Amino acid sequence: MAAAINKIKEKAKLEIVPVFISVDPERDTVEQVHDYVKEFHQDLIGLTGTSDEVRKVARAYRVYYMKTEEEGSDYLVDHSIVMYLMNPKMEFVKFFGKNYDEDTLAEGIIKEVREHKRS
Repeated sequence: MAAAINKIKEKAKLEIVPVFISVDPERDTVEQVHDYVKEFHQDLIGLTGTSDEVRKVARAYRVYYMKTEEEGSDYLVDHSIVMYLMNPKMEFVKFFGKNYDEDTLAEGIIKEVREHKRS
């Protein structure tokens, strides 16, 4: 995603605002999410919330997530991996799955943004 964001800026001169939403509010504090997203891209915005808020957002975007127990006291969170393209009004435009490489993702986003600007 980070590489695609850079390609979009270089190729199409478009500013994309990437957002990451944690699905593990029990473990991910605001500070942890802030530090985590900066490892990927300087413009990536990290969000978290209460368990109820995360559940509502996940349901709204049909994101699967489930806490799975591991040996010992640690756990993992299994989740779907989806990127959503939203328009400036925060309305859904298109989703991109984890099978998109950086070039295909960048081209797909550029295409959708250009179509949106024409309409």
